[in-house]
Amino acid sequence: MAKFKLAGQALRTLIDAPETLVTGDFAVLDGLSALTASAAELNQLDNTTLTAGITLTASVVKLTQTVGFAAFTDGGAAVGTFPLTVGTIPVGAVFLSAAVTAVTGFAGDESAALTIGDGTDVDRYNTSTVDVFTTAAAGVAAGIPSGVTYHAAAKTVTLTITTNADFTSVSAGSVTVELFYLT
Repeated sequence: MAKFKLAGQALRTLIDAPETLVTGDFAVLDGLSALTASAAELNQLDNTTLTAGITLTASVVKLTQTVGFAAFTDGGAAVGTFPLTVGTIPVGAVFLSAAVTAVTGFAGDESAALTIGDGTDVDRYNTSTVDVFTTAAAGVAAGIPSGVTYHAAAKTVTLTITTNADFTSVSAGSVTVELFYLT
């Protein structure tokens, strides 16, 4: 993978007017697969007003994890839970949205519904249950956050699947979730 380091005015141009990278002085960027900048160079852009009145103050972070049925802990009766291991949502983060991007149906019972919470509030990160009984390769809408979006404490995202009978009857299935927040 080729890398190119941008600093100063070149980095500012990339953010303010990326279309100029196609022609002109920055044509050397064509064909590169990555651009890098040091933390100090990126920090120069924090809280800086860019074109059109946009201010760069935060970063959008995406957590993505695929979880198979066997990874869930049977919580007794109809519930299985799984705390995501890909990362936590840190103190000061503002949660934006959750997406369920791929479902291989949780078979073996009559139904399976997913909620996305934080271990205390079972559905903090989505407003409705998500059907994970039926395979949906293109994903399923997860709704908007139903709980507090600002994080006064770090939280581990917890997936909860509720079946019709007993969670131990689930014999197959997986789900991919994506969570987006600002830092």
